[in-house]
Amino acid sequence: MKKFTALLLLLAMALSLAACGPSGSGETNPPSTSSTPPSSSAQTEAPTEGTTAPPATEPEVDNQVVEYYMSKANEVTVTDTQVLFTDDGSGQELAIDKEPKKVAVLYGSLVALWYEAGGTVPLAVGGKSAVTLYKEQIGRDITQDEGVKVVTEKSSGTGWDVEAILAEKPDLIVCSMGMKGYETISGPAAAVGIPVIGIDYDGVQDYLKWFKVFCNLTGNAQLWDEVAEKTANGIIDIVSKVPQVEQAPTAVILTVSSDTLKAYTGESQPGTILHELGGVNLADPDNTAKSSSVEISLEDLYALDPDYLFLSWYDEPGQMYNQLMDMVGDNPVWQELRAVKEDRFYQLDKNLFHNKANHLYDQAYQVLAAYIYPDTEF
Repeated sequence: MKKFTALLLLLAMALSLAACGPSGSGETNPPSTSSTPPSSSAQTEAPTEGTTAPPATEPEVDNQVVEYYMSKANEVTVTDTQVLFTDDGSGQELAIDKEPKKVAVLYGSLVALWYEAGGTVPLAVGGKSAVTLYKEQIGRDITQDEGVKVVTEKSSGTGWDVEAILAEKPDLIVCSMGMKGYETISGPAAAVGIPVIGIDYDGVQDYLKWFKVFCNLTGNAQLWDEVAEKTANGIIDIVSKVPQVEQAPTAVILTVSSDTLKAYTGESQPGTILHELGGVNLADPDNTAKSSSVEISLEDLYALDPDYLFLSWYDEPGQMYNQLMDMVGDNPVWQELRAVKEDRFYQLDKNLFHNKANHLYDQAYQVLAAYIYPDTEF
């Protein structure tokens, strides 16, 4: 854990310098978000006997460490009239005019992020799951707001009426790369001159990048300091308190999909948070899985013998827990799992671990840290 303390000091310095104003575009590719950040090699010699120790000094800034944490946000360039950044869909740099008047955001969690960054969405995605997310993350069903039109009931991109969406003449379309939306609409939109942003959003680094893009596009650059930087600093404070331990805590993060027991890997949001807190995800111990989840059996769990078990749910409260108990609750193997016998089986709130946590990311880190380091106050 020593490297985390040094890293976080460097990150604190980097974040204090970062803002929503202009920044240079990085020329180096950032490391994978699933890899462990590089550590600082700065050291101070111990004083010899009879001498007075010099005052502690801050470690020299390691540009690699700063780049690791802030690379995506630092690649965003802001001018007086435009925001320039690398699009996840095309892989090309886009230059988008500030304060677009008619924006279509066609993925629920990105709508929530756009509102958090000070904007409103005239053309939005509707449907039960999106409306539920709006209520949870924005505080209301924005599809009922005056001036908001639902242009599709599906976030997936399949079944979109592309002609109807383009007929609304948006001056910007925002899509998730996690679904089919970008490939469905990017070509037709380009043909009529409408820019489309494709977004991969997998963790805090992506949150910082896209918040910086969005708050500048909406004309609310000050929200970087008020919201995004505040959240980042909260995470720094939590991770800096992670204790040094001889054996890292081990865990498996369960979920249930179509009556199938699965475990989240390091590619998932809860898996990423566990890794950054120094825990070992036994379903993906090297944090190199390509998929966000893998199937797992009770026998696998028993063999892995994790210190902690988590259930990351994404439906109504208690529904997935009941489903899990119907599947395994009476199975003697489940009852013999060490984490179950020793009361170290916990549920993870979907607003923090399934939904994109956005400004609540620091709360997600705090909750998980308190579980896996119960003797430390976060």
